[in-house]
Amino acid sequence: MGIAEVLTIVFVVLKLTDVIAWSWWVVLLPAILSFSLYVIVVVIKLMMVLIAVIAVKRREKKVDQ
Repeated sequence: MGIAEVLTIVFVVLKLTDVIAWSWWVVLLPAILSFSLYVIVVVIKLMMVLIAVIAVKRREKKVDQ
């Protein structure tokens, strides 16, 4: 469990016990940021794989000629 998940749980408990009066989007912000960062990393990795596949296909095409 990372710090974002721990913070989210702590903030939700504090919100449900009326210790804090923040809006729900602020309470869930650590989880939202963590998920967003994960999605960005996955997209970048997929783009790197796609670029590598395109480069290999171009290299194979040049060798065949």
